[in-house]
Amino acid sequence: MKLFYNPSFTGNAYVDFEKTPVMLDARVVNTAGLCGIIRLHAGICSEVKDYGTRFVDYYSAMKKFMAKNPKNTLAASFKIDSLNTAKKCLEWRDTLAAAGWTKASPAPTERMKVLSGVEEFFDDKSTGEELLELIAQIEGGCTLPELEIHTSSYYEDFSPAEVRLLNASIERGVTFKADDKKLESNNISKVLSILEGGKGIKLDSNDESFEIWKFAERDEAIKYLSLLDASDFDVWINADNKEFDNWQKLEGKKTSGSEISGIPQTAELLAIGLTMFERPLNLYNIVEWLNTSINPLSDYFRKKLAEKICKSGGYYNDGCRAFINKEIEEYPDLKEKIEKFLPDINQPYFEETDIEVAAIKDFVQNLRKWCAQKIAINKDGDAVVDQLGYVINQADTLLQLLEEIGETEIPYSSIEAMSSIILNNVSMKQYSAQAGCKNIINSYADFCDEADKTIWCDFYQSGDSGKLTYSFLSPVEKEAFQESLSLWDTLKERDYLRKLLLTPFAKTKKKLVLVTIDKIGSAPAPKSPVYIQLEKYFADKKKPNDFSKNLLKPFVKEKTLDAALFKAIKKIDNRMENNQEFVEIKNTDYIKDNWSEYQSSTSLESLIPHPLDYVLDTYVAFKSNALDQLNDLSTTKGKVAHKVIQLLFSPKKEEKDSGTPAYIRTQMDKHFDEIFEDTVQSEGAILLTKDNKLELQQFKKQLSASLEGLLKGISENKLHVVACEKSVGYQQEKDSDKVIRHGFIGELDTKGFIDMQLEDPEGNPYIFDFKWTTSDRHSQKLKENKSIQLALYKELIEQETKRKVKAAAYYLLPLARFVSISDLKGAINLSHILTESERASKDLLKEIQNSYKYRKEEILSGKLEETADWAKEDITYEQKRDDLDLLPMDYYDNAKTGTYNPIAVIKGRK
Repeated sequence: MKLFYNPSFTGNAYVDFEKTPVMLDARVVNTAGLCGIIRLHAGICSEVKDYGTRFVDYYSAMKKFMAKNPKNTLAASFKIDSLNTAKKCLEWRDTLAAAGWTKASPAPTERMKVLSGVEEFFDDKSTGEELLELIAQIEGGCTLPELEIHTSSYYEDFSPAEVRLLNASIERGVTFKADDKKLESNNISKVLSILEGGKGIKLDSNDESFEIWKFAERDEAIKYLSLLDASDFDVWINADNKEFDNWQKLEGKKTSGSEISGIPQTAELLAIGLTMFERPLNLYNIVEWLNTSINPLSDYFRKKLAEKICKSGGYYNDGCRAFINKEIEEYPDLKEKIEKFLPDINQPYFEETDIEVAAIKDFVQNLRKWCAQKIAINKDGDAVVDQLGYVINQADTLLQLLEEIGETEIPYSSIEAMSSIILNNVSMKQYSAQAGCKNIINSYADFCDEADKTIWCDFYQSGDSGKLTYSFLSPVEKEAFQESLSLWDTLKERDYLRKLLLTPFAKTKKKLVLVTIDKIGSAPAPKSPVYIQLEKYFADKKKPNDFSKNLLKPFVKEKTLDAALFKAIKKIDNRMENNQEFVEIKNTDYIKDNWSEYQSSTSLESLIPHPLDYVLDTYVAFKSNALDQLNDLSTTKGKVAHKVIQLLFSPKKEEKDSGTPAYIRTQMDKHFDEIFEDTVQSEGAILLTKDNKLELQQFKKQLSASLEGLLKGISENKLHVVACEKSVGYQQEKDSDKVIRHGFIGELDTKGFIDMQLEDPEGNPYIFDFKWTTSDRHSQKLKENKSIQLALYKELIEQETKRKVKAAAYYLLPLARFVSISDLKGAINLSHILTESERASKDLLKEIQNSYKYRKEEILSGKLEETADWAKEDITYEQKRDDLDLLPMDYYDNAKTGTYNPIAVIKGRK
């Protein structure tokens, strides 16, 4: 087996598959991976306890040591902050143990005496000790697989244990190759020589192999790079790929694979929940708990209770108590969840008191159980599963700590300390890499093979190596350990880190681009030490601070967003296979008794093409078990956009000239920002999350431009707005079953809400319907004379006004584009659609009536058609279409694409 080994590999190293097309007998490994393979083939079983368990064990050991030795040098620190003192001591202990330290090692200082003394009560081994055990087993003659290890030429600078591991393997006959640098004769190799200390080197101005791309802002850099094609570079170096993938997803590009770093809110669920134990209760804490993105309590209940708390200014009051009691009365099962996951509203705490440990344990155990159940039924994606799994691990550690403390009551400060211990920065999957995506590596050292073209996306923040491994040792301690321990030599470690940093220069042959930025938000961006070194090397001797005279300047390219980067996105519709035309039901009495008195364009667009969907959604009411589902961003944007338009464009009876372009212009200029902010808060809160910060900024600009285009269309055609979100057709009296209005089209009673009704100076009606989409499906509807929505709206308005609708159009908000078969006037963004000749003569309203009647009779007879992926000629509906003058089916044959598909349940799809 061939192994490409480097301790710095993070798990996604670059491999040139043209050079190495088959990797079945090869692996890219770091130290853990190499050890795992050796243990597997040698039959060695080794287990290191998880960090939480080891920390609790070490904390317990320190407590015992402190009790036995109360006057030790760390006693005061342990008394003030026992948990964090134990955490730091465990960190020191494990670092030293990786160099061979034991309790029998010299203890030159009082601090080292404490570490040695704690070992009397602690016997959990670390990964470093596990590595040393494996080395001893290799040296002792354990079975080894046939290995061919390829590593870097500077392998002797690896940590002492890693060097010893390689040497032990080599002595046992493992094939070993240290790959030397193979440099091209170009500017890349020249820059590498400069960075390695070379003098008198000049770059070739005609050589484009080395460039520095400079951006004004980080956001602009991320967006620019995300719009490039995957084929532009072989390797993309980017440690934090989260925002990069967010932009790629937004632009319709394939995601490259990214992680959420830090502590996402869902992973903080336990820590946030624990804040409710603060006494007196902190209102901010309970509101934060109620507003977590995922929670054992229902969205509706949490939202309403949070509203009550915020409006009333308290939790322990009659208003909140009445609301909770009302909800329990209506939903008795809710009582148990409220008791588990909310403070007892009938037992207020207005003074600072200690908290019962039993109550804390109950809360932690209940939350852990809920997380496990949520994972079992998870429909939210890998990131949520990872985060809830992290919460479970936190809960396990906390329960062990509470047992170890052994108290019946503890102060809230102890809970805060425990929360800080169990919360650590983690990396969790956000998006998976998709086929054909950019080849992202997380670290500049993750090169297994040489690459032709590399772009270093986060170069501007690379190069700060941080603290060295044994920098925590005092000079006295370091000197005492030199002979007994295998400490990593400071010079060798620095040399190793430097060579890792220069890997992209050594591993790129034809094109290397370094990305720099001026600002991150409003703050100046950091400069890589590598960039600073190059600036100094090429600086003008007389004017070293004048970059215009710097010899590096010709290789620095100013980059800005270019419209040419944006490319059309092709939508792909995926269907599941199916071989059954009808789902049959024997008893349709319930459907007959509850058949709706009217239909809308939305219901007809479900009923006619997908009768099974219609029945399941309308009468069976399948719902997802997920408790935390929110509208997707596109739906949310559409909802917000509709509301903003309604508030800005709607005429007001009390306002003269309202609804006219001049009045709307004033409204937009004065109130757009305020209305947008208020509407996002009330209708699109998902856009306010930290992850959607860029989305919100772009959305606001996009919507503003879209409203300008809409207003221009109204003005150019000399129109004024009559109504927004206007109800037409069937209507019942409020709080009554009495029908006060019908919308008959033949025998079909219909109802609708028109986004915008307008009139010209002669009183001729116009209809605009808004869509938040860039798809051409609405253009296709008009082209094929199959727009049920506009056909119904047009007929209903003509019935109401007794006038012919002069024009009906879709307005695609993201594109600020009108789509219509009517020829709207003026210099506007209009997609003028010509109806296909074979469909132009068809009476769409008649087809709708006939198709509705056909489907209704079919359903009430117990036959529900489901013909995904069927050929036209095999579908009964299609066979009868011409004779019965039915609406063609081809356009509507679209699979459900949501996360939950009731048809899949009925038909056993997987």
